[in-house]
Amino acid sequence: MTTLAMPRVGRFNPTAYGWSIILPVLILCLVGLSCIYATEAGLDPSAAGIPRGTVKQIVAIVMGVIAMMLICTTNYLHFGRLAYPLYWAMMCLLALLVVARFVPLAPLIPEIRGSCRWIVIAGLQFQPSEFTKVAFVLALARYLRYRKNFRTFRGLIEPFLLTLLPMFLILLEPDLGTVILLLPVLFAMLFVAGAKKKHLALIVLLGLASGPMFYFFVMEDYQKTRIQVLLRQSDDDPRWLMNQGYQLEHSKTALGSGGIVGETFREGFLAGPYVRHRFLPDRHNDFIFSIVGHQWGLAGCLLVIACYGCIVLVGVEIATQTADPFGRLLAVGMSVMIATQAAVNIAMTMGLMPITGLTLPFVSFGTNSLLAGFLATGVMINVYQRRPVILAKKPFEFGDEDE
Repeated sequence: MTTLAMPRVGRFNPTAYGWSIILPVLILCLVGLSCIYATEAGLDPSAAGIPRGTVKQIVAIVMGVIAMMLICTTNYLHFGRLAYPLYWAMMCLLALLVVARFVPLAPLIPEIRGSCRWIVIAGLQFQPSEFTKVAFVLALARYLRYRKNFRTFRGLIEPFLLTLLPMFLILLEPDLGTVILLLPVLFAMLFVAGAKKKHLALIVLLGLASGPMFYFFVMEDYQKTRIQVLLRQSDDDPRWLMNQGYQLEHSKTALGSGGIVGETFREGFLAGPYVRHRFLPDRHNDFIFSIVGHQWGLAGCLLVIACYGCIVLVGVEIATQTADPFGRLLAVGMSVMIATQAAVNIAMTMGLMPITGLTLPFVSFGTNSLLAGFLATGVMINVYQRRPVILAKKPFEFGDEDE
């Protein structure tokens, strides 16, 4: 049966349920700001004024809120027409970054820490991989919305190609963290769209079987070292702990040093050793969750995890309350994207996953990551605010005709 959609009036209600997602997002932003400020001001508590990095983060949050509000002013159904152009625009930018690895394009694309991930224009850094995540969810949602050929194993080829292309380009930057993020989003959206569980399980098994080949023939040496760090956490060799194992060792030490309530309540806001000294690299960025544990203890860590749990619950609620297939897939894709990124980041700081370089959404320092997170949030709110009335059977209900 053909689905007939009747879009609602183009207004949005600021008190509707979809806006409840804003509270956990703002809490995460405030936690991140407090930790970023501590890591800067702790180095010189007597310095006057707000540190530069903290100011930049405040500006980034304001920009993110504005971007989210702009997303909410247009009916999300219009995003479907832009999904493929945005996706291919991001692929072109990712391809340009790959070219920069072999053909120097500085200062437009500088090489930072051995990778080419940023495009610099007028002093502003733009990271295409962050926005590729949002464009990918839009493109995949558009592809899956009115199809059911993915109910066959052969029909999974197209959505996997949509996923593997950005994964391949991002891996060449190299950026292993974002690569890890895309597959869970793909599987979640396929599952919600009605792909058969046995097909998805078979693909997972094939992926696990190809893991050793990926390790020996695809991964670079520094990426292999990160896996070795994960496996050698109990190694007490001083040379190992001062080199390859240094970052993870200090990450876990910072987390554990906070106890239940953190150094803030025991010694003072700027008194903790991990904010007074640069013991932990990337403490304001990839490893900011360790500073959360150091400053605010187990209570602060649980608050952060609870906020992400709320975002997921609201995302699931939006998806279940949305009969439009495109909107349902968008809500699932965006919420899973945020949740997976948070889970991977938290797990790597605790030594449960290899160090990947993924930021903690809404908490870590960085304009690009914040903007991408707020854009995803805006899309979810938009879906709830403008759910169309569907005069047909519910989407992705196939019965037993394909079993």
